[in-house]
Amino acid sequence: MKNKQLYTPVRFSHLTSFAGIGSIVRGAEDKLMAVVDTRYWTNRSGAISAQIIPYVARVSMALGINKELRMPPTAKENDKGRLTGSYLPAVIFPTFAVCKSCGFLHPNPWRKQAKKFNERVICEHCKGLLEQVTWCAISSRGHLDDVPWHYLCHSKSDGGCRIDYEASYLRIDTDAGGRKKVMCTRCNCSNLYGISDNKRYPLHKYQPWIFQQSPKLDEEDSVRILEVNDPRIYLPLRENALVIPPESRITKANLVDKLYNNSKLRREIDRIKIPLLRNGKIRALATRFRCSVQEINNAFKQIDAGYPFFEDNIRVGELFEDEYRAFLKLWDDMRDDEDFVTDHRTDQWKGLLRQSLGDGRKNDPTDDLPDELKNNLPDDLAAIVKMVDHHIIAKRLREIQVFKGFYRDPGEENKNLVPPDIVGESDWLPAIELFGEGVFFTLDEAILLKWEKLSEVKKRADEVAERYEKSEVALAQDITLTPRFLLLHTLSHLLIRELESTSGYPAASLKERIYCSINSASDKNMAGILIYTAVADIVGSLGGIIESAEPNEFLALLDGAFKHAGWCSLDPVCTEHEGQGPGWLNRAACHACALIPEPGCQYNNLFLDRVFIKGSDHLNIPNFLEFIIKGS
Repeated sequence: MKNKQLYTPVRFSHLTSFAGIGSIVRGAEDKLMAVVDTRYWTNRSGAISAQIIPYVARVSMALGINKELRMPPTAKENDKGRLTGSYLPAVIFPTFAVCKSCGFLHPNPWRKQAKKFNERVICEHCKGLLEQVTWCAISSRGHLDDVPWHYLCHSKSDGGCRIDYEASYLRIDTDAGGRKKVMCTRCNCSNLYGISDNKRYPLHKYQPWIFQQSPKLDEEDSVRILEVNDPRIYLPLRENALVIPPESRITKANLVDKLYNNSKLRREIDRIKIPLLRNGKIRALATRFRCSVQEINNAFKQIDAGYPFFEDNIRVGELFEDEYRAFLKLWDDMRDDEDFVTDHRTDQWKGLLRQSLGDGRKNDPTDDLPDELKNNLPDDLAAIVKMVDHHIIAKRLREIQVFKGFYRDPGEENKNLVPPDIVGESDWLPAIELFGEGVFFTLDEAILLKWEKLSEVKKRADEVAERYEKSEVALAQDITLTPRFLLLHTLSHLLIRELESTSGYPAASLKERIYCSINSASDKNMAGILIYTAVADIVGSLGGIIESAEPNEFLALLDGAFKHAGWCSLDPVCTEHEGQGPGWLNRAACHACALIPEPGCQYNNLFLDRVFIKGSDHLNIPNFLEFIIKGS
C-alpha cells in the first residue's frame, strides 16, 4: 500500500482535540479518514516514534497520571518531495460510497476496483461517480463502524434477504417528505435513516482499523447512526497544566539533564550489580561526556535524590493551587530561558490608584493614563484598581496538553472512556507542549468575601448550581459553582473579547485558566484569572499580550470589559433571559456579549452571567464596581 499513501499536514494541537485518536477527519483529496491509535505510532523498525517530553513529572503527578508523556511523531518533506521521519497513520472511513447519479451503495469500491484513494471510483450500475457516504454507526462503549446498511434496511422484514458484503444491491433515496431512506433492490424492503432510534444494530468492528473481535454490547449500551460531523461521535478528554518551578527552572543540556533524559542508560547502570563493572561503565561515561567520574556520580546522586525537584508534597488535585502559588511567588534570579517567567507589576498597578485619586504630586492626576481613560469617572478607575490585588505579567509559559482518551455518544451515564491505545495497556500517553505568554491577576479577597455573602447574589448562583446538578453536561474538570466562580469566569470572557478587539489577537488563540476556591483557611482561598496564548507556532510569542498587560494598558482593557458587561446588542432579552445554552447554564450571556470560541474556554462556554458584573436593580444585585465604591 506504500504507493497508495497520501499525506495531510495537521497541527499538534488538533491531535489532542477534534482531530485526535479515533476521530473522523477530512484529509488528502478531501477524503474522510479515521486516525488510528498509539500502538501504530512506530518507526520502520517497530519502535515507538513518539519522543518523551522531559521535565513534566510534577505535571503528571498533579494530574494523577502514572505514565510517560510523549509528543506525537513528526515527518518532514525533503527536497525530493519525500517524507523523512515518522508520520501518524489513518485509514479511509467510512468505506461505503454512494453513486451521485443512481444512489446505489458500494462497499469499499477503492479495494474492489484497485484504485488509489485519490482516484475516481465508478458506479457499476450507471458508470456515475461515487463519493463517500457521510454516515457512520457508533456505540456508547466506543465502537465506530460503517452503518450496517443491510440490517438497517431489513430491520422490519422477516430476514429472508441475506446479506452480501461484496455486492451493490442497496440504494439511498428520499421519501415524499424529503426524509432519507435506504432500499433493497432484491426484496423491495426500505427503511428511514438519519433518525437516532437506538436499535440493536450489529456492529462488527470496534474501530475502523481493528479487525479483532470487538467488545460486546450490553443492554444499557446505546447504538446510534449519525452523520460524521455530529459532535456525539467524538468527545476527546484532555487535561492541561503549566510547567512551574522547579521543573521550569532547569538549565537544559547540562550533565544532569543529559543523564536524566537518557532513561535507557540509567536502567543499564542500575542493572549492574558488580561494583567493578559499574565503575568501568561510569568511567566510560566520563570519557563520553568529557567530565570526571566524580561529576558523573554527583549527577546520579541528584537524580536519585529526586531531580529535578526534591520535595514530595505534590498531591493529585492540587494542580491549580500549585500554579496559583507559583504566580504569586517572587522567584529569585529568574532567567529569560526558563519555561515560567513572571514579572510582578502589583506596585505599579497600585500606583495607578494614587494617580486616579490624586496624591498632590501631579497637577493632573490622570496624566499617566491612556487618553481613552482620562474622561472616565475617577471612581470607576479607582474601583477597578482596588479590585485587583495582584497584577503579574507572564512573559513565558510552557503548557502541557495531555490526551487521555475519548468518549462516543457522551451522556450522563456514559463512563466508557476509550484510552489512546484502545486496549489500555500502554505505559505512555500522547501529549504536546506549547509555549506562550499571558497576564495573571487576582481579585481582592476582602471585597469578594463581602460581595458573595449578599443574599440575592447567592440565590442567583445557587439557581445555576442546581441546574448543573440536574443537567447531563459532563466536564473533564470538577467545579463548584459559586458567585465567585461565575464572576471570575464571566470577567475572563469579557476580557478575552476586549483583547481581541484592542490587541489584534484572534479570540480563538486566547485561552483562560480560572483559579477559584474558598475554604475556611483564608491562605488557601483563590480568586485569579490567567489569560494567555500557548501554541506551537509564532502566534504564542508575538508579545502582544505582554504589551497589553502593562498596568496602564491593562487598566484600559478592564475598563472596557466592565463597560461592555453593562450592555448587549440583544438586551433586554439577553439580560432578562431565564437561561441559555445547554441545560440553561448561562444566564445573561450570549454570542453577542460574553461567549468566546470554544477552544478558549475551559468550561464549554457555560456558567456565564453578566448580571454578576453589571448588577440588576430588579433583582437587587449591585453593580460590582459600584459595590466597591460604596464599600471603600
